[in-house]
Amino acid sequence: MIIRSLRLRNIRSYVDETISFPTGSVLLSGDIGSGKTSILLALEFAIFGIMKGVLTGNTLLRHGASKGSVELSFTLGKDNVSIKRSLKRTSSGVVQEPGTLTINDKVFEGTPQELKARILELIGYPETLLTKSKSLIFRYTVFTPQEEMKRILYENREERLDILRKLFNIDKYKRVKENSLNYIRELKNKVSVLQGKLEILPDKKQELEEYDKQVEELKEKLEDKEGELSDIKDEFEKVKKGFDKLEQELEELKKVEKECEVKKSEFSSFTKQLERGEAELKKVNSMLDELLKGLEGFDISKAEEIKETIKRKKEELKKIDKKLSEINSRKSEFKTKKEASEIIIKKITDLDVCPTCQQKITLKHAKEVNAREQVIIKTCETNLERLEEWNKKLSGKKRAIEEEIDNYIRGEKELEAKKVKLDALEEKKERKKNLEKELSDLKDKKSKHKEVIKELEQRLEQQKDKKEEFEKAKQELEDKREEKDKLEKAVVEKKTQLQTINKLIERLKQEIDRMKQDEKKLSQLQEIKTWMQDHFIILVDVIEKSILARIYNEFNAFFQEWFNTLLEDEALSVRLDDSFSPVIEQNGYETWLDNLSGGEKTSVALAYRLALNKVINDFLSTIRTRDLIILDEPTDGFSSEQLDRVREVLDQINVAQGIIVSHEAKMESFVDSIIRVRKQGHESKIF
Repeated sequence: MIIRSLRLRNIRSYVDETISFPTGSVLLSGDIGSGKTSILLALEFAIFGIMKGVLTGNTLLRHGASKGSVELSFTLGKDNVSIKRSLKRTSSGVVQEPGTLTINDKVFEGTPQELKARILELIGYPETLLTKSKSLIFRYTVFTPQEEMKRILYENREERLDILRKLFNIDKYKRVKENSLNYIRELKNKVSVLQGKLEILPDKKQELEEYDKQVEELKEKLEDKEGELSDIKDEFEKVKKGFDKLEQELEELKKVEKECEVKKSEFSSFTKQLERGEAELKKVNSMLDELLKGLEGFDISKAEEIKETIKRKKEELKKIDKKLSEINSRKSEFKTKKEASEIIIKKITDLDVCPTCQQKITLKHAKEVNAREQVIIKTCETNLERLEEWNKKLSGKKRAIEEEIDNYIRGEKELEAKKVKLDALEEKKERKKNLEKELSDLKDKKSKHKEVIKELEQRLEQQKDKKEEFEKAKQELEDKREEKDKLEKAVVEKKTQLQTINKLIERLKQEIDRMKQDEKKLSQLQEIKTWMQDHFIILVDVIEKSILARIYNEFNAFFQEWFNTLLEDEALSVRLDDSFSPVIEQNGYETWLDNLSGGEKTSVALAYRLALNKVINDFLSTIRTRDLIILDEPTDGFSSEQLDRVREVLDQINVAQGIIVSHEAKMESFVDSIIRVRKQGHESKIF
């Protein structure tokens, strides 16, 4: 990865600056606070975006600006890559906006998270080594801020080893060992549970043997009971056949009894019907005599003549009603005309204008109108008198006709009454004829039933002992049935017991089979537990130690080489212990890091940092940032002589691009290119 340019818009002290980075060693030179570190933070933001607790939007966005952006261009192998990330100030704080990733003119737009995933894949960083707060590989191989460079030296043993395991991607071995120990504990629990389950296996086998003995005993008893049941069933069938025969005969006898009762009931009914029929016949004869007396001299033809006369009179009455209605209507018309004329005569004297002809009323005109209306009134009175005479005549005629109709109706009713009597006479004659026939039939039926009843009673007398014989057979059948049911119940009970025990045996066998499977499983688990305890964990530990030893050897050699280059003091030497902690010896005695001078501490930290960078780049073949290193104030506390030795270190690093941040003027003679940063007012500028 070779950085080409970096553009900052409203980032910290920068308003709008573009910085071009050549290859080789590059010095960012400037006074303290001029804006050198801002360039490095912007570079890290372009690659990874905002990182919680390390790089926030409020830290990056210039005060007073609503928006800001960083645009980074670099080459990666043969690819030209450009990244643009933007910041926006909102009511809730500064947030990232979607950005762009351009590779060889192909643009990808995405969210900050999508952009970070693409970039990590592009530069070959394992995603597992990028947390929300930091990128371990970048911080330990490319850029370590000045204040963090010495931090790893002061970490405790376990924290330092954990960081190195993550950096070299071998923390998986520790997880494997931890997971293996957890799994072994789980296996021990499973073994303990299975051993507890299998403690009852001998008892279950003994229980199965006892159940097998019970089954054999029950089978013998069941065979005996089934033999007894077979014998009693044969006896029962024999008794039942005799009983069924007697039952059939008794059913026939019951039919005879029922038939006899029915015949006797019918005989009694015939007797009563005969008595009622004879009484009714006597009553019908009496009624016939009375009807004949009441119809003496009756002529039915007069009834039809009266009906025609009544019909004719009613038609005449309708005509009179119609004429009376017309007369009343005419009377109403003449009365209305008369009243209208009287009103005109009364009002004509009070009006100035005639309501009829709309002329002014004169005395002459008033007299003319009065005369005319008097004529109309006289005519109406004459007509009303004539109509009243017609009305009286027609009303009298109507009353006469109504009286005639009433007389005819009374005569008609009398004729109708006699006609009803005549119809009743014919009916009674027919009823008398039917009664005489019915009585004759009833006498015949009664005689026949008497003979049948006598015959049936004789048959019943002959079979009177059958009932007693049937009751004895019934009792015998019930006894046999009870004995058979008792044996069947006993057989069912034995079979049920046998089925229950067989189910218990089957369940017990299944349980024993499961326990045998558990035995096999227990053996397998114990084998796995033993293998993991005695072999696997030891093997993982050996692999991890082997890898760590290889890393250690290379790390320790580079650490000593860089330190000796930076600080040529035979009395002071360094090495790494097995936890990768720096061990410092002075005059043959170990001493603490805090006992060293500022320059010596910086030499230890820089040598450790450069050695770690070299080993990581050599060990992790996938990362593509090995051509770049950024050193932030690496010469803090260095003497003039030590600064001269930095030139040798830069030559030995041998990276394609090294960016050094320093305010030391002497450093300018060590590098290939210089980028000067100055602050004018509150704005940083590049010169």
